[in-house]
Amino acid sequence: MGVSPNLGMTHKERYLTAIQHKQPDTVPVDCWLDLVHVERIVNKRTRDASFFVDKNPAQVKEDMNDLMIQNQRLINEAHRKLGLDSYFVSDYYVYPRGYRPKFIDSNTYVDHLGKVYKIRRDVNVTYWVDGVIKTPEDLDRFEFPDPKDFDYTSVELTVEEAGEEYPVLAWCHLSEMFSYLARGGIDKLVYDLYRNPDFARNLIGKISSTNMGIIDEMIKRGVDVVAVGDDVADTRGPFFPPRIFRQYFYPYLEKLVEMAHRKKVYVMKHSDGNLYPILDDLISLGIDGLHPIEPGAMDLADVKNRYGARIFLRGNVDNMHVLPYGSEEDVRKDVRRCIDAAAKGGGFILAESNSMHANVKTGNIWTMIDEARRYGVYR
Repeated sequence: MGVSPNLGMTHKERYLTAIQHKQPDTVPVDCWLDLVHVERIVNKRTRDASFFVDKNPAQVKEDMNDLMIQNQRLINEAHRKLGLDSYFVSDYYVYPRGYRPKFIDSNTYVDHLGKVYKIRRDVNVTYWVDGVIKTPEDLDRFEFPDPKDFDYTSVELTVEEAGEEYPVLAWCHLSEMFSYLARGGIDKLVYDLYRNPDFARNLIGKISSTNMGIIDEMIKRGVDVVAVGDDVADTRGPFFPPRIFRQYFYPYLEKLVEMAHRKKVYVMKHSDGNLYPILDDLISLGIDGLHPIEPGAMDLADVKNRYGARIFLRGNVDNMHVLPYGSEEDVRKDVRRCIDAAAKGGGFILAESNSMHANVKTGNIWTMIDEARRYGVYR
């Protein structure tokens, strides 16, 4: 490893070479940018659901897709300016055509999958607070949208802009996370799994079917990698026992992997927390990669040694302490730690250990990328 200004591969060649467990010219680097960083990097404003607050629907021409298409263009611009090795699209950025948030009050709305969000306009933050599917009757009444009726312009324009220069990752959800968010919390879904399993199974099935359809539409539009973003663990371990995962959730992930592989698309599983108790299960389902191998919960070098021949790894620069509060040298040191732990032989993509959230120093993002380019060159 050493400094080299002459990199010989395109971003896409570099990224896909690492995914295929081969050594590219240098360790690929990417990250998930909170919109606050996008705005700082491109010096342009993004928009969110707060745009619709206190507006007369009859006088508003835009829908959520219009806002997300604008945001996606800015995200792509930020990726280019940073020199990252991929483009991202997301199921958070596609909505049914004509969709506008359904407001409960001036600061709270229900989305198209039954999740309830609150807007804090003073700090420009939107966050989940509840779900509307409380009973089997609620589920029967709730009309899940048809994925074919969504507007995928943000995906199409990103694939077009990426061309043969960049790979496109589709960050999506499948069975776990949106199920417990629509239900009103993971505690509610846990109760259902044991006391009302038919209700739980039906809810998980409808959520998964909708999400699978969205992913399929994204694959049809040319994405290269599907990143399944459901969080299923904390630092102590998985949210559910292995038998619950196997009975209720894994069949959908296995089906997704089969569908993606049939269409020559890779699948990466994301989850924070300690995945050791279920990692063998996840790999047996056919996933190609894992993110982020959370520092303090899992050990990157250990995962590389034990599983690196079977899956590629993406991560794991510390976004809890180092990226928000660390100095430039702290960031460079942590980048070197990650590269030393997992880059040998290929199969490693350097990224943050979840996302570049709003508390991360924007300057530390630039530093992370710079050190990756300096230190991550293969010899």
